[in-house]
Amino acid sequence: MTFPEPEPLIRAADLRSIGADLRSEPPGTLHRLRRGVYVATQAWEQAKREQRHRMMLTAVAATRQVEPVYSHVSAAVIWGIPVVGPHLDRVHLHTAGRSVARTKNGIVWHHDALGSDDVIEIGGMLVTSYERTLVDLARTLPFASAVAAIDHGIRPRRSPDGLGVIVVHQERLLEAVAELGRARGVRPARASIGFADLRSGSPGESISRANMHLLRFPAPDLQVAFPRDGGGKDVTDFDWPDHGAFGEFDGFGKYIKAEFTDGRSIAEIVAEEKARENRIRKRRPFGARWDWPIAMRPELLRRELMDAGLRPIA
Repeated sequence: MTFPEPEPLIRAADLRSIGADLRSEPPGTLHRLRRGVYVATQAWEQAKREQRHRMMLTAVAATRQVEPVYSHVSAAVIWGIPVVGPHLDRVHLHTAGRSVARTKNGIVWHHDALGSDDVIEIGGMLVTSYERTLVDLARTLPFASAVAAIDHGIRPRRSPDGLGVIVVHQERLLEAVAELGRARGVRPARASIGFADLRSGSPGESISRANMHLLRFPAPDLQVAFPRDGGGKDVTDFDWPDHGAFGEFDGFGKYIKAEFTDGRSIAEIVAEEKARENRIRKRRPFGARWDWPIAMRPELLRRELMDAGLRPIA
């Protein structure tokens, strides 16, 4: 996952240097990131949530005398690790010598000890290492969001500089958590890392699977392929063979993003999806499909799975 470079920052000092007065600026033309640091409102409104967080990171760097070390969800954004849920409204920094983490002026400070290999530089920014970032996310995010991050993190992927491949094994993450002893968040970290599965195809699938677990539904098989008559195969996200049921998470991107559409129109994609579903239903007569709003709300996901004939395990 990559994002465009953040929009250029606009500083109050720069405006004053050309004789501009912030008090006379047309209302709404500037969005305040931090005191004395702005970005064009249009750029802010058009940016995705991760891009907005990158703008916040650069604003923090511009207002600090000492180069900060970005950690937790802020490090995740830099690494391209998905952060699902409302967790990007504050910038997370690591600092040494504080007895407790605290939040002030839109910054969350963390004071856990860092090893010599726990901080690296990416694009001129100091950030916790890939492994350390995943461990911190597992310790601090809610279970479902942590699972989405770890599922993504244990799949081999290109490094941000494009020069290599990052590989972090699930077992190594569990070892890293064990090395923390009785530190805060170790127990939930073990749970989310232990539950992670590199077969998960997307953050939406990860969130869905985590909420299925919390709702006590039977564990599904993942990415199950059904051979087609005449060749080829149909792959379903979730499969419950003992219950004759399958499940599909539908992110809107599969209908509009070029990497998924391959030049097909939305109507063509919908028709192909319907034909694929009909073929799968010959093997699994009960099926459920859902999108992000349902995946994020366990009570709605429960209803979809119940309608497909699945029942929570007592």
